[in-house]
Amino acid sequence: MRVVCIPMAAPKMTAISDRLTAAGLYRLLTWLSPVFPTGAFSYSHGLEAAVESGAVRDRASLQSWTSAVITSGSGRIDADILREAHRAAAENDLEALMRVNRRGVAFRATAEMALETTAQGEAFLAACRAA
Repeated sequence: MRVVCIPMAAPKMTAISDRLTAAGLYRLLTWLSPVFPTGAFSYSHGLEAAVESGAVRDRASLQSWTSAVITSGSGRIDADILREAHRAAAENDLEALMRVNRRGVAFRATAEMALETTAQGEAFLAACRAA
């Protein structure tokens, strides 16, 4: 597998980053770690295969690929559900969060995807509880 390094501009400081504590940043970075059950390439919609085949080879092709997954692929459902779950959690609306969860479960296209989703969620919860 070929590894692609994509140079990124430094993020601009915003109001939200002003409120982000060192502990909060550490927790966020931990969630994105390859060893965390949802981080890095855990469930990447086939990005590794796209890199291996040469379909993703630079920043532009990665942006194009990511856009296609989010707008036309299964990533769109994931993004919609994540958005709605975030809204429900921000409003502390447990009923809405439960509806979002049921919607997410209903959109798993196969038994294998449902099992993968459940296993990922259980691993995520176990890691959070252990931390």
